[in-house]
Amino acid sequence: MDQAPPASVSEAFIFHTPSPLESPAGQVATDIQSLRDGIAACSDASLFQHVTRMPVRFPHARDVPENDFARWVGDVMQMPEVSERLAFVGSASILDFGELRGSLLGVLDRVQPKERKREAPEGALFHFLEAHSVLAPLGVEARTAAEVIEVWPWIDLGSAFYHLVEAPLQRTEEQALIPWLREHGGKSMADSAEQVVRSSRPLNILLKEVGSRWRRSMIGRRLIERAEAPELERQREARAAMARLAGRLRGRGSKS
Repeated sequence: MDQAPPASVSEAFIFHTPSPLESPAGQVATDIQSLRDGIAACSDASLFQHVTRMPVRFPHARDVPENDFARWVGDVMQMPEVSERLAFVGSASILDFGELRGSLLGVLDRVQPKERKREAPEGALFHFLEAHSVLAPLGVEARTAAEVIEVWPWIDLGSAFYHLVEAPLQRTEEQALIPWLREHGGKSMADSAEQVVRSSRPLNILLKEVGSRWRRSMIGRRLIERAEAPELERQREARAAMARLAGRLRGRGSKS
């Protein structure tokens, strides 16, 4: 069970919603070899834009490849097997950028040399982009781990992705929710959120699963708190619950 945060820890976690500011990264791919070279040279922000951000851009899509590289290789270069391998690499949203880059390069390095030089049709070149998130306060904050559970229904998909996935990857530690939870008495909440993030589920499912796990974690705490409450307080709660039940039954009887 999570413990109460230390008395000295009081800063609130302020939730933000991100808007991507996109710009050309400079690299252009005309074939598999130049795509490989571009991935090797591009910035982490470019990898994030073309791979990791896909769940945010298409949260409900079922038929969109997991990343822009996979889509271009499949649609333009007509290499479905290579596209599938690139999509599989990009499906793990929490890969460190160094590990992600190495895995993408490994897939492309296995393409036959003559296939690497086959050029894309004119007008269908791959232009590398990079994106940086511009943050806007969501108007929601929490001072304790328990308050995070209370406000979670008001957190949108983009905000959840930013605070659970993007901020840790971009090493923006002050915006990363999981470390904040650990520092504020929410270790089990942090652990369960980390497990869900590592499962690389679609973003909308991630948002619901994290919230439901956190709510379930509170059931045990509430039961313990109720058991430790004075007998008189438990009796008052029981009488109030019976009164609410009686009121609902009377309401149903008056409608019949």
